[in-house]
Amino acid sequence: MPKKKTFEQAILRLEEIIASIENNETTLEESVKLYKEGIDLSVFCGNQLKKTEQEVILLKESADKVFTEEPFDYEGE
Repeated sequence: MPKKKTFEQAILRLEEIIASIENNETTLEESVKLYKEGIDLSVFCGNQLKKTEQEVILLKESADKVFTEEPFDYEGE
């Protein structure tokens, strides 16, 4: 059974792909194959970020000591 890919592994692989293509280390056919792999990895990373963003919540303690859940606001508002 293949090991599940992590976000970090996907990012590292994307960096490798970008470096290979930018440094002209591949043939045209290999570049197209790597480009397709990069697109798949990019979609995977985007989905992971969306999933993680939905899971992140902030707990705020109200005056009556009751915890409330609020969606994480990554823009600082």
